[in-house]
Amino acid sequence: ENPQIIEEALIELERLEITDKLDAARKDLEHDPRDIVLGPKDAKVTIVEFFDYNCGYCKQSTKWVQDTVAKYPNDVRVVFKELPILDNRSKTSRSAAIAALAAGRQGKYAEMHFALMEASGLTSERIESLAKSIGLDVEMWKQDMEDDKIAQHLEDTLQLARRMPDLSGTPYFVIGDETIAGANSAALQEILDKALKG
Repeated sequence: ENPQIIEEALIELERLEITDKLDAARKDLEHDPRDIVLGPKDAKVTIVEFFDYNCGYCKQSTKWVQDTVAKYPNDVRVVFKELPILDNRSKTSRSAAIAALAAGRQGKYAEMHFALMEASGLTSERIESLAKSIGLDVEMWKQDMEDDKIAQHLEDTLQLARRMPDLSGTPYFVIGDETIAGANSAALQEILDKALKG
């Protein structure tokens, strides 16, 4: 008699399943010591972003991420999750991710991350040029890029991504118990505003 009740129940069930999966992965999502984080440890809201440096939608959402970090320096922390899923097509996504993580060892992850997001044609020469432009010790950076621990970090992030309820591409954001797939800045801002108030 009331089919909308069934529909509402199914929607609520799906929401609970997503929440359960996120809760089960929360430590790996928000507190992996290997991840690069911008913002304070005790921030009110944590945003987790999975991305690929060759993803046009990731590049589109970068400004929102930068603006958010600048606008809420005490209330928001962003956890960056390298997910080079376009590597089969681009042949450079994985090397760009490794380059950014290696730059992080010299305290220059954010500079490298945003430089890679602004750049196109991410050949190895282009990536090295960016490394020089941000002031990295290039020889040390190249050595760090060969470290198996960085490769393992990427593999662990890929396994974590497979546990996410509706991750089918990048960018993919987790804010609390909410997920957003794609570069929908308006939806991201709405969820963030709600989380900041809550």
